Amino acid sequence: MKASKLKNLLESLPKDIDPEVVCGEMWLPERLVGTQLDGELLFLEFDSAPEESQGEEEGRGFVEHEIEMIRHRFEQILDESSDTKTKADAMLALFLMGHELSSSEVIEILEDPDVPNDPTEQ
Repeated sequence: MKASKLKNLLESLPKDIDPEVVCGEMWLPERLVGTQLDGELLFLEFDSAPEESQGEEEGRGFVEHEIEMIRHRFEQILDESSDTKTKADAMLALFLMGHELSSSEVIEILEDPDVPNDPTEQ
């Protein structure tokens, strides 16, 4: 796409909104964090682009909006009226899930409305 076409599209957006520029899947957007002009090419840098050297393995970690989602889940656990051991088990389950699964798998699980607040209930 030519920059002029993108510019026209951006200028046609309603004046009262300021959306993030993203790429990727709807359930795992990658936010635009930088640009660089090189001759006739405008390079866009997104926050969760995988490293080419990673091969089949996912080459990204958690990004800012995903970290907020994880923080929110921890806050939900802490706010529950269960005992300390139950809360510790739920936090441990989140930690282990983050360690054993890819970041996109963790986010997909956390975004699923059918997943209980307590990850130990899965």
